[in-house]
Amino acid sequence: MALPEGFNSWKHLRETVELVHNRRVRAFYKNQPDDDISTPKRSLKVACLIQSKDTVILVLLRMWLFEITAGHAQSIQTPIYGIPVQEFQRDSKFKPQIRLYFKESYDFEKHGSGTEQVRGEITFHVMNRTAETIKYADSLEYANEIKAEFATPPLVWKKGKYKCTYIDLENGFDFRVLTISKAEGISIIQSCLKILDKTYNDDFFQFIENTKTYPALPGTHLVYGKTVRKPRQRPTADVKFTHAQLIIPGQIKPVNLVSVAGRLRNAIVEV
Repeated sequence: MALPEGFNSWKHLRETVELVHNRRVRAFYKNQPDDDISTPKRSLKVACLIQSKDTVILVLLRMWLFEITAGHAQSIQTPIYGIPVQEFQRDSKFKPQIRLYFKESYDFEKHGSGTEQVRGEITFHVMNRTAETIKYADSLEYANEIKAEFATPPLVWKKGKYKCTYIDLENGFDFRVLTISKAEGISIIQSCLKILDKTYNDDFFQFIENTKTYPALPGTHLVYGKTVRKPRQRPTADVKFTHAQLIIPGQIKPVNLVSVAGRLRNAIVEV
């Protein structure tokens, strides 16, 4: 459908920003009344709502106040349980590790209602290197192998309810991959082995059948006095390769090997 005659793109943008932003503000402060500044939270709600006569600067200030100062942006981030890198490395000994990251593409109809995008991660160790012996040349080699196998074009891993394992501890592989089929599991594992130029051995592979049903919408339950969605178990989704990192013991920050579409800064290889 063509744009209507006399369409004003600036007015359309301005009204869309106001509509979407104010909807989020009202949802975030749903327990606070409108047009009331008698308490700090009520005052914040009034300050964050965009008014129809606001200038561009005022609109940006209200958005910054809401997302950053008031903490909305932080509230929508998925919490991650972890420990500081220094503490982990102090208590753990390990070989350099390659991590491959995947994420489901955003779909407004599917994820706009709050359903989280499915993520995936595959890790393995580099057994013939240590923190002392690994060099930039090794990182460059790994990055180029990952680019060829996973990033051009970005590889799609079809996650599902079946578990595929591949255990070859001598070479640093302990894969436990959820897939939609045996063939998919073998394919993903073979792609990982190519990074270190290792040959696939079917003796290390096991496909675990699963007849259990995992609902796409598992329903809700009561948590801390509120009704929230239950977590999805083994969701089926296509997750696409996004980036890869090299974790070296003794070094706090990882080495960014490959980045797709600007996912990471200062990656050795960018696609």
